[in-house]
Amino acid sequence: MERNAKWLAISAIDAFYSWTEHLFVHIAIVLRGIDSGEAIAELTGVEWGDKFKTSIGIDQPVAKKYYDELVIVRRQLRNFLAHGAFGKNGQAFNFHSSAGAVPVLMPHDKSKSRFALDDNLAFEEDAVIELLEKFVDFLWKGETETAMHYVQESYLPSILTLAKDGTYAKATNSLEEMNEMIDHLSGQFDRAANMDW
Repeated sequence: MERNAKWLAISAIDAFYSWTEHLFVHIAIVLRGIDSGEAIAELTGVEWGDKFKTSIGIDQPVAKKYYDELVIVRRQLRNFLAHGAFGKNGQAFNFHSSAGAVPVLMPHDKSKSRFALDDNLAFEEDAVIELLEKFVDFLWKGETETAMHYVQESYLPSILTLAKDGTYAKATNSLEEMNEMIDHLSGQFDRAANMDW
C-alpha cells in the first residue's frame, strides 16, 4: 500500500507540473496581457519557474513562498523522476566494479550521502500533495481568481487580440466583469457554431 501510495503521488505530482506549465501560459495571456505569438512562443519555451514568475509573479510573500516550495519539489522530486538524477539530457553515471557497471544516483536529499546505489526515492507524499492542493486553492483566490475562472471554467480559448485591446485587463477587475465577458464570448461562439449571424 505504501509503495502504491508513492506511485500515485508521483503521478499526481507529474500531472500537476505538466498542467501548470500550460495553465501559466494561459494566465499570462489573460492576466498579464501577453499578446503576441512571439511572446507566447518564448514563454512556452522557458522553464517552469520562469512561467510561474511571468504569470503569477513572486512580488507577494505568499506567492514567493509557494514558488520556493514548488521549485524545491520540482527540482528534487519531479525532475529526478521524469529526467533522471543527472539531468534532462539522458546523462548516466556509472562506476565499474567486478560485477560490471553499477548505476549511481545523486539523491534529492542533500543531508545524506551525495551518492546512492539504490533507487529508493524517499519523500513525504502527503506533505507534497497537500502543498499542491494549497497552491491550487491559492490560484482560485486573490489576483488570479478571475483568470482561473476564464481559463479553467469557461472552456473558451485564450484570444491574443483580447489581451491586446484590454478586454481581458478590464474583465480581470472583478469576478462579475469576468463572468459578463465569459457569457458574451460564449454567446458569440454559440451563434457562430449555429451559423446564427
